Amino acid sequence: MNNCLNCLTTLLLLCWNLVAANAKTNEMRTVTVNGATRSYWLYVPDKVSASAPLVLSLHGTGGHATDKSPFRTSVADQVGCIVAYPQGENIFFPVFGSTLPGWHATGEDSKDIDFFKAVINDVAAHFSIDRKRVYCCGFSNGGMMTYTAACVASDVFAAFASISGYPINEFHLHQAGPRPVPFLHIHGKADDFVRYRHMPVIVDNMVARNGCNPVPKKTRGTGYDKSVYEATEGSFPYVYYEIDNMGHNDFTSQTEDGNSAMTMWKFMSQYTLDSPCNTTLVWQPHIEAVGWDPTAHGFDLNNATTLLNFGGEQSTWDNQNVYHSLQLRVGHYQLSFHAEGNTSARITVQLKSIADGKTYLDKTMSCGDVSVNFSVDKDWAEYQLTILRSSALEAIKLSNLSIHTAETSTGITVIRPNDQPARYYTLNGNRTNASQRGMIIRQEGGRTVKYILK
Repeated sequence: MNNCLNCLTTLLLLCWNLVAANAKTNEMRTVTVNGATRSYWLYVPDKVSASAPLVLSLHGTGGHATDKSPFRTSVADQVGCIVAYPQGENIFFPVFGSTLPGWHATGEDSKDIDFFKAVINDVAAHFSIDRKRVYCCGFSNGGMMTYTAACVASDVFAAFASISGYPINEFHLHQAGPRPVPFLHIHGKADDFVRYRHMPVIVDNMVARNGCNPVPKKTRGTGYDKSVYEATEGSFPYVYYEIDNMGHNDFTSQTEDGNSAMTMWKFMSQYTLDSPCNTTLVWQPHIEAVGWDPTAHGFDLNNATTLLNFGGEQSTWDNQNVYHSLQLRVGHYQLSFHAEGNTSARITVQLKSIADGKTYLDKTMSCGDVSVNFSVDKDWAEYQLTILRSSALEAIKLSNLSIHTAETSTGITVIRPNDQPARYYTLNGNRTNASQRGMIIRQEGGRTVKYILK
């Protein structure tokens, strides 16, 4: 009898633990970060799955975790994900002239990023989550912070989404993160606060950083325009929704899903931290793309002896600190492009820091396939890239322009199996062609074989 009671008690305890583990949680929680107490609202649906995805949803300036914005709990109920709504700390915002809850959306690592990591750890301590399926989205200043997270925490979050928020004013866009990132942005055409008219420049910067095709696939829906800047080899897409008659709002029903939070989810949930990409890719604008005019997107091309010039724009009152930018962090890089022209023609490549005019690259060479390594010594800075020709009469066409990270030591940084017949890489893992002199690596059928070419 006692054995039966013990068994029954054990069974009841197991059932209770199972129910408790899957019970709906809808409460404010606290974590200690760097000696400070921070809070967040945690929402766990009744039918959350084991090893569940986790979404961090960031409110706008002056908002609160209890707003549960912009990711809606109704979507979490439908798809079975967990949602954490962190609470921003009080910050002085010059644009408002007051101190309000918000985020340090500076594009740099910060105590907010530490807070987000602590939130993820706290959720993981109480619920089973999939660390490779953690996502970040935000509204307004929360969207600005989402761009920051994409820059400095792409090893934590697998994909990102913003509504009505991109970095402006004191929060200049940083996109010099360690890898390309899947990103979706929703913006109202009537938004004159985080101004809709600046979005094309944000799109240009993110598309070039991600290496996307700059010619989007466009869809006209009921009350919205959707532009998909598709991923190219080694990159991720950037998806942009422009919503008719929408102002500065954290939600719209004018997407194909009838729910902006669901649209965010469907995009983000396609990706995990294991989704393959070329982690050496830094900047690839695809200036040769058919149907795309680089001169309408920040490039000066074929202007007298200037073959190409990019960078050099600065913050003004009118542009709200939103302008075309080439950004690099301290490190070693490889600039590559193809210059089609007379082989006797000479071209000069220059790279200068905009802040102090310091020259990091000044090299003259012949036309053809160009690949030149350089290093920069600033933690983060913006640069001006110029490619010159000796005479304005020389007909030279540029294509395949890109910047990748380059390791100083030998060894392959990124080589992934593929289904192509054969591809060639430098020892740094950068794509090249079979004609390059020196040691290259031939990859075929997932195998790699070193070749030394004379």
